[in-house]
Amino acid sequence: MSWPATRITLRLRLPATLSAGIGLIAVMTAVGALFPAVGHSIGKLHVPASVSNLLGGADYGTITGWFRSEIGIFYGPLVIGALAITGAAATTAGEEEDRILALVLAHPIRRSRLVAAKATAIAAIVVTIAFAIWIGLIVGVAVGGGGITLAHITALAVQLAFFGFATGAVAIALGAGTGNKSLAVGVAAAVAILGWLINSLAPLVSAISWLKYLAPYYYYAGHDPLTHGADIPGLIVLAALTLLLTAVAMVGIERRDLRA
Repeated sequence: MSWPATRITLRLRLPATLSAGIGLIAVMTAVGALFPAVGHSIGKLHVPASVSNLLGGADYGTITGWFRSEIGIFYGPLVIGALAITGAAATTAGEEEDRILALVLAHPIRRSRLVAAKATAIAAIVVTIAFAIWIGLIVGVAVGGGGITLAHITALAVQLAFFGFATGAVAIALGAGTGNKSLAVGVAAAVAILGWLINSLAPLVSAISWLKYLAPYYYYAGHDPLTHGADIPGLIVLAALTLLLTAVAMVGIERRDLRA
């Protein structure tokens, strides 16, 4: 692995990462501040089961349900997934499309080592965002009156980080294997979004219930970490998927001609 390449990638993506992290902390603080005034009055929404599943249970009357629906189901995975996917695609296929990758590889560095360096940088970005979510949840829950243990807050942040690793790895594998940035972003985003939809609708449609086991999102949210804590089997699956896809990216970029 090339540490200089990792540092350069981090330096280029640091402003967006820090902005997103600060924004997440601010949003979660605001969400926590709203709960005492709004949460109890809304309570649990009486909506169809399909809508309830899409909203993470639609239970706004408890602080756990409030943060699950506002942060755990939507905002957290949206931000961490978007940064992982766009960063992974930009540093592989994006640099190839801009004719930067070939110049970098003119130096004595193997393609696979460069991909590993960029994957490490994306992982560091994901960890930074997960840490910001952890801080934001601690502050937001405290402002909202408490009620979620530090262990469960940590579990959500860890599960989110591993979800970010996996979705970023999808984009890296496609970006390194095809050199097409739009394809890498589009397919990785589709995997994440379809995973959310399938995970929400699977309990209602038995014909597609098995599909949830193919979606990274299920191994993040299926166990409900904010309520039940960390899901070790889910973390193992996400870690294995991340390593497998990164290996695919390292092999794929070695086997094709790059744009000069």
